[in-house]
Order: sequence, then C-alpha cells, then structure tokens
Amino acid sequence: MVQRSLVQKPLPDSTPKKFLTTNLNRRFVLVFTTLTLLIVASIAMYIYSRTFANAFRLGVPMTPTAFNSILGRTIPHLVAMVSSAILLAVVSLSFQTITQSRVLTPSMIGFDSVFVGTQTALVFFLGAQHAFFADPIVNYFLTSGIMVAISVFMFGAILRSSRNNIVFLLMFGLVLSGIVNSGASYLQIIMNESDFFQVAAATSVNINNIAVNIVWVALPILVIVVFAITWRHRRFNVMSLGPEQAKSLGVHYERELKLNLFLIALGMSAATALIGPLTFLGLLAVNAAREILKTHKHLPLFVGSAMMAVLALVLGQGVMELLQGAIPVTAIINLVGGSYIFYLILKENRI
Repeated sequence: MVQRSLVQKPLPDSTPKKFLTTNLNRRFVLVFTTLTLLIVASIAMYIYSRTFANAFRLGVPMTPTAFNSILGRTIPHLVAMVSSAILLAVVSLSFQTITQSRVLTPSMIGFDSVFVGTQTALVFFLGAQHAFFADPIVNYFLTSGIMVAISVFMFGAILRSSRNNIVFLLMFGLVLSGIVNSGASYLQIIMNESDFFQVAAATSVNINNIAVNIVWVALPILVIVVFAITWRHRRFNVMSLGPEQAKSLGVHYERELKLNLFLIALGMSAATALIGPLTFLGLLAVNAAREILKTHKHLPLFVGSAMMAVLALVLGQGVMELLQGAIPVTAIINLVGGSYIFYLILKENRI
C-alpha cells in the first residue's frame, strides 16, 4: 500500500502578486494602445479638417503646394496643443496629489485670472500697440513671469516656517481670482471697443491664432517641467499617502511641497500664456485616467492623464474645425469639466 505524502507542495508566495501584476500590465497595454490609436485618428482628423475639408468646402482643389503650406502652419499648432495638454495633465495630477483631493485644479490658485488681468491691464494702461502687448514673445515672457512671481510670492508668504497650510493657500487663490476678475471686468467695461476686442482675442483659447515663434520658445520650458515632475513619480507615490506617512518614510515633505508648487506655477504660467486658460482640461484628464487605469502609481497615471488630455484637446479642436468654429473647444471642455466636478463632489460626499 502506497502512502500518500501528507505534505503538499506549497504554492509560490508570489503567485497572487504575479497574477495581479500581469493583469495590471495587460490593462495598461490595452488602455495605452487604444489611446494611441485614438490620438493618431484625432490628429489625422484635425489635419484633414484644416486641408481637404476646407478645400472641399471652398470648392478649390488641394494641390501639393497648398497642402504643404497649410501643413507647415498646422504642425506648430499641433505641437502647442499636444505639449500644453501634456503639461496641464501632469501638473494637475501632481497638484491633486499634494492637496489630497481629486476635485481641485491648479487654476484655483489664480493662474487664469492673473493671465486675463495682465492682458487687460497691458491694453488699458499701455495700449494695444505697445510692444509689451503687441510683440508675442515679449508678451509671453512678461505674462508668464508675472504669474510665476505672484505664485512664488504666495507660496513664500503662506507656506513659511514649516506651516504647510495648503487649504489657506487655495482660499487665498480663490480670493485673488475674484479680485483680479472684478478689476479686469471693470477695465474692460470702461475701455474703448477696439481695445476690448483685442483683449477678448488675446484671452480666449484660439489655437489657430497662436504665434508660431512662441511655440518653439515655450516648448523647452514645457518639456523641462514635464520631465522634472514625471521623473520624481516615486516620491509622488509616497506623498499620496499623506504628510505624516511620507515623513515617516523619509521624504522631506516641506521641501517637496514647495518644489512641486514652483514647478506647477512655472508650468501653468508657460502653458496658459501660450494657449490660454483651460481650467478643466487637466481635471478631466486626470480623473478619467484614474477611472480607466485603476492604479495609484503615478508613472502610468502621468502617461494616461497626458494621453487623455491630448485626445480631448485635439479631438475637440478637430471637431470645431469641421463645424466651422460653431462650438468653441473651451465651451465643450468647461461644460463637461464643470459637470464632472459636481459629480465628484456628490460622490465624495456620499462616501
């Protein structure tokens, strides 16, 4: 009679972990592949709407010379949209991590309001023909510099002496936004009609009116900020646990907080001065990536959020081109983003 062994061969301890990791990697590959195909299709639609669709609408043939000329003007616009969308998604995710909230965006500190207020003040006090407003490169560096300076002053005044009162910073930013918006609205009311239209054109998101030379000047700044934030994704994984847990795990939380806020201010200023205020784009992209990827790791979230933002902006702009600008892309993004904020607030309140 053969005795059966009473000791069964144990399963490897890493089997469940390997199973979960494999499923997670498959999800990442599927999501990123799908998003890549959708982005490529959106870019193709945008180029088609700028070239063949316009030629068909005007009843003129699309010659190779005309196609190359239009494509030469379209490529910088695509670069501006893609780089700005990636940066807005990356800084929005990092901002939500340090604020421990999914319903906040960096725009709440007041970047959009300062941008509008700066453009309004330049036209009102100096005139639309002054170099500070009329010269695209001078205007870009002046506007982004003012936004960075105000942000750094706020961080230094509020987050000093190891008092990381991020809630008070947000409240101060909301008050600042209200004051600047009120002042800008008053100046726009009393300025002449020509100046008012100049300000309206400068402060609205219009991809087709972006100066080409600004794109290549702003691109290195956007790339540096995106790389500086995503390179530190492991620290964001720790910081997402909260200040006390991050400190116990060896992260210098105060230093990381101030550094991240400076990078956010630099990135938001550069992107807003380049393409205009897009308040809800980062919020939508980050939360959509969280829902789809189902992970707390920041590296895939950074990539997924960036791809979602690029898809939303390029697809929206392509649809707007096909519809002859009947629906501004900002109106669609703000409508969906505002509705999604209400949904998130109600969802977290139920929890």
